Amino acid sequence: MKNFFDYKAWILDFDGTLFYQLPMRICMAAWLVLYYLPRPHRWKEIFMLREYRRLREKLFAADSKNSHQLQLENLSLRYNMSVQKILAVIQYWMTEKPKFFIKIFQRKKLIAAIQSAKLRGITIVIYSDNPVAEKIQALDFVPNFTFWSDDDLIKCMKPNADGLKNIVKLLNLNREEILYIGDRDDRDGLCAKNAGVDYCDVKKFVNLLEADYNI
Repeated sequence: MKNFFDYKAWILDFDGTLFYQLPMRICMAAWLVLYYLPRPHRWKEIFMLREYRRLREKLFAADSKNSHQLQLENLSLRYNMSVQKILAVIQYWMTEKPKFFIKIFQRKKLIAAIQSAKLRGITIVIYSDNPVAEKIQALDFVPNFTFWSDDDLIKCMKPNADGLKNIVKLLNLNREEILYIGDRDDRDGLCAKNAGVDYCDVKKFVNLLEADYNI
């Protein structure tokens, strides 16, 4: 793999890549319990959120085309909640509240490297299976592009490489000019391999930044 800063574009996963996911999940779980414990009349929302995650995992396991609307309609029938209410709960717990902890648990060396890369003219792309445009506001940089699985350009979940291939076309770069950075070899790594672009696990990436680039 060549010098990281010789690539013309970095494509980065979001969850677990730009921030440490385990402490984030622990804090969010504690917050969830403290919020719902005195509100037993709303406990079904907890199960709905868990089911939402399960359905997305099911779509990943099937390597199928994603349909966010289909998920919402399924949950609406199962939990007797309107799609609007489900969207509001998902937005609150999976977008608004996480921003506080994302900022706390961000990978600071990686963020510093991204800021440096942008100054050098490297295009920064965030590509996630989950909604990301609002959560990225918690971090100290603005990417050139953000995409998630339901965007018209993507319409699939990793490791299906169709979305990544479309991003490569949009960037109008050769595949060898692009570096993909992620935290899961079974999703991000395989997606990059299937798209024909270089891949680096985020932990290795950060370690190399410290050893070779003094970041």
